[in-house]
Amino acid sequence: MIWATAAEIDTLEPHEVHLWRVHLIQPEAAIQGCRALLAPDELARANRFHFAKDRNRFTIARAMLRNVLGRYLKIRPQQVGFTYGAQEKPDLKPELNPRNFRFNLSHSGEYALLAVTPGLEVGVDIELFRPDFGTQEIADRFFSPREAQILLALPAEQKVEAFFKCWTRKEAYVKALGGGLSIPLDSFDIAFAPGETPALLRVAGRPEEIARWRLYNLEAAPNYAAALLVEGQEHQLKYFNWALEMGK
Repeated sequence: MIWATAAEIDTLEPHEVHLWRVHLIQPEAAIQGCRALLAPDELARANRFHFAKDRNRFTIARAMLRNVLGRYLKIRPQQVGFTYGAQEKPDLKPELNPRNFRFNLSHSGEYALLAVTPGLEVGVDIELFRPDFGTQEIADRFFSPREAQILLALPAEQKVEAFFKCWTRKEAYVKALGGGLSIPLDSFDIAFAPGETPALLRVAGRPEEIARWRLYNLEAAPNYAAALLVEGQEHQLKYFNWALEMGK
């Protein structure tokens, strides 16, 4: 998986999914440039973070979101406008979005990922490995019984990576639906064991969901798990690095 620099990318073909990655540790001058792209409500959200590192990471991720969407919409980043659903999932304002671009943003640790595609629901998630995290305890409490048993059976050296692969794949599904905490994580199963092809295996009461989606593993960075879920079965994925100078 190669993440390319893409200064001129501004078009999306049907069934393409563009993945954008940005490193969230940046010099102060670059962060101030990102702040200049944000709307007042986004700046207010950023300022509510207690720690500067969290404030800066939010700012950079939102600047990437505005810049990338502005490219596809052929407008300036500051002109990108959002609406928010019941679970605070953002959508583009309909009057700006005749091609029905769908997108999803995730950040963890030092990286953020953005997925954009025309006309297809999409979810993306990234998580930094945390070896001190109570993986089995969390799995027993929140994952499906099948998933918890698979994790329990793995050797200790495989548990952390497997847990976060499971977590990101489940989060990608929840985010694609826009359901947030209203969707119990134990109400569906995904494939995540070493050697298994990523897949949505079961959704309680909704068997048609299995054919609706395709799940992808993403290699975002060392010591990170990441996943992408997209409507349909045939997609062309392209991977790009977002450089902060692109936002100017």
